[in-house]
Amino acid sequence: MRNILMTAMLLASTGIFLLFWLSPPEVFLNKPSADAEELPKADSYMNNIDTVNFDRDGNRAYTLTATEARHFNRGNRLELENPGMVSYSEPNEGSEQAPPWHVTSQKGTIYNGGERAVLSGEVYAWQSVKKGGKNEFLTSKLTIFPETNIAETGLPVTIKTPRGETTGTGMWADLNDEIFKLLSKVKGIHRAP
Repeated sequence: MRNILMTAMLLASTGIFLLFWLSPPEVFLNKPSADAEELPKADSYMNNIDTVNFDRDGNRAYTLTATEARHFNRGNRLELENPGMVSYSEPNEGSEQAPPWHVTSQKGTIYNGGERAVLSGEVYAWQSVKKGGKNEFLTSKLTIFPETNIAETGLPVTIKTPRGETTGTGMWADLNDEIFKLLSKVKGIHRAP
């Protein structure tokens, strides 16, 4: 009986030794936590940003706010959380400057130092008009070119004005001249004055 017990213990300890010996080293190393893997490797981080950008003539072009920003040198991009942008139209000689456009979203990415801004997740844009009304549009993703005040999307969009509501898929807009082109599936309701 004693020999059987000793043989069983010897076989068990040999089996455990071989199990550890043949196991890859990764089994024994600590794995990084999931939180560390989720964080992007940004070159710089900023919280509660508020910037003002000017055009070449020194006029205010747009302002930008966000609760959080991460800058990546590679790809020259700035990722934003809860961005807000106010885009000012170019002043025209002899005429009153149009009210600015306000744009908010859940996320945003700015490329090449402000050349192009891509906003996503419940994008809402509005402009105050006379008599207390406002022009507004809603979509889920919008690309804005701040230097030219051009905005575009390939997704469904809803445009609301004091006189009606128009929906469509795909939009190109010149925010300076207030020209909006819906590209397909256009439906609208217009209220006569």
